[in-house]
Amino acid sequence: MERAPTARTASSAPVSDPIFGRVLVGVDDTPESVIAAAQARALAPAGAHLAIVAVAETAFAAWAGSAATFATGGVEHETEDLLEQASELADPDERRLTSGRLVDVLQAECKRARATLIAVGARPHRRLSAAVFGGHEVELLHKASCALLVARPGWGPSKPSRVVVGIDGSDASLAAEKVARSLATRLGCAIVPVVALGAHPGREVLRAEREDAVIAPDELVDAVAHASDESSLVVAGRSHDAERMVYATRCSVLVVPTEADDASRAR
Repeated sequence: MERAPTARTASSAPVSDPIFGRVLVGVDDTPESVIAAAQARALAPAGAHLAIVAVAETAFAAWAGSAATFATGGVEHETEDLLEQASELADPDERRLTSGRLVDVLQAECKRARATLIAVGARPHRRLSAAVFGGHEVELLHKASCALLVARPGWGPSKPSRVVVGIDGSDASLAAEKVARSLATRLGCAIVPVVALGAHPGREVLRAEREDAVIAPDELVDAVAHASDESSLVVAGRSHDAERMVYATRCSVLVVPTEADDASRAR
């Protein structure tokens, strides 16, 4: 199943934003994916290019046995309905409906369109369940070649109340802080840098002039979880802590690449 893409002319040229220049939203048959579309639009600056790809994962319908045909039609219908809802909220530059496996389709589309950000909705499961049974956000954390927004309810289509970022001196946390500060400034919302003493940050972190920083005694993931709520956006650098942050926090999480990631992709 493949529907011809629908596109509209952008009102201005795409912005030269390393994270939000070309946004790709993945919609499946869950309402969380509609939230991802709304939040992606809320975060994107004027002139950014936003595309929505809705994927009916009809392969799972085969498990329905003799009711497989009925189940397949139900998945396609539900996905198409959610694509309409997502389009109403996000007003995409492009949209299309296809079938397949969400992660595979998004990876291929990301490469084709040179997306700078993929946005998906968080499934309502815990990290252990996702690791055992799979989940598109877990797969994309490890496979996506660009930034990733894992969206949860709490804000959008407005904007987050604050942007929270954990700092421990690592390249990943410093890359996240740079993006978080730029994003908070553009959105006009509060920035909450959290220095986690439990992560044993170096002197350069402790001595840096961060008048807005919160000093927490916890490990990095716990410190960020305590400083954020449902209306926050957490920004994390791609590292072994990023997956833990996605499941330890109650809000949307933006995972951004580091300079090392960018250099690796450029080779």
